[in-house]
Amino acid sequence: MACNICEATNYFNILNKVSIPIWTGSSEIEAAKFPCKISQCTECGHVYENISEELSKKLSDIYSFGHAFVSTPPSDQNWGFERAKAFLDRINYIDYSSAIEIGCADGYLLRFLEKQGYTKLIGVEPSLPKSSKIGNIEFIKAFASPDTILDRVDLIFANAVFEHIEDINSVLQFVKNNLKPTGELFFTVPNAEAELETGDAALFIHEHVHYYTKNSINYLLAKNGLKSKSIVQDLDAIYVSAIIDEKISLPSNPINIYSNYSNLLSIGLAKLSEIMISHNNIIIHGATNKLNNILGWAEDKYSFTLVDNDEIKLNQFFFGQKVKSINDLNLTDYDCVVIVPTAYFNRIREQYLHLGFSGKIYQA
Repeated sequence: MACNICEATNYFNILNKVSIPIWTGSSEIEAAKFPCKISQCTECGHVYENISEELSKKLSDIYSFGHAFVSTPPSDQNWGFERAKAFLDRINYIDYSSAIEIGCADGYLLRFLEKQGYTKLIGVEPSLPKSSKIGNIEFIKAFASPDTILDRVDLIFANAVFEHIEDINSVLQFVKNNLKPTGELFFTVPNAEAELETGDAALFIHEHVHYYTKNSINYLLAKNGLKSKSIVQDLDAIYVSAIIDEKISLPSNPINIYSNYSNLLSIGLAKLSEIMISHNNIIIHGATNKLNNILGWAEDKYSFTLVDNDEIKLNQFFFGQKVKSINDLNLTDYDCVVIVPTAYFNRIREQYLHLGFSGKIYQA
């Protein structure tokens, strides 16, 4: 089981949990169950999931389904717009006029750049029905591989894509082959470092091959002749800006070992179980992958009302529950709220307090 970055075969297991359904972000897909296993490379320190052939095939089927997303994709709808804004607020697009997006989906971010006056825009997306050109945007049905040679551009970017790609080294070779010498690579990935350090149940996702930390990102970039200009870590995401640098050496930083993750996770799950058992009328806020993990790994079955702020998820069924809006509830009927998304705990908590909720509020 080789590391997907340095290809070393020395590793130890960080997580080894029972099989649970794949989280797809859609109630329209019947989710098969697969084991939950994560390893850490002892050579470069990268944390990764070794995807079995069976799981890889299942994930390919899921990715080809138009309504399946681990997280809500960028869009004009409430939560999709917030995700797009969080990305666009950090990307340096003002100084450029040409760009390639890796994993462009329906091209929402490319259309934004088109409105900013970009004259050359290319979206690379293997799940497209076919290659096409719409306005100034050229959509190419392909994988971002070293063999895919396009015109060199000022900016190459990817939003929540690199964690899904097994052969990530090939993608960075694509970047070098298609980026101008003075150009910039910008991408965002989930902040696994924060979750690994705290034992957060949100860490594991079947669809994620890579669980990036600041150190593993720097190693990945250097291995492929790139150097980070900046790495900004939020609670839930890491934003990376990089440039080509063929002379850069592999980093020699000490490896952070995350062997305590499973122990911290178990402590957190036990505390949550106590909360769920000790209350009668419970709201769980957040129909997410993290909740999929919590319920899948729990020894007990919990009774609760499921709430989410994402308009796309409202009235869909997850975990046998119909997703409701907080505005549809009489909050006096409940004595407890469990908020699932770690990064948005304070914001959601304030929402309940503003509406007059007087019961207990916990973080999952």
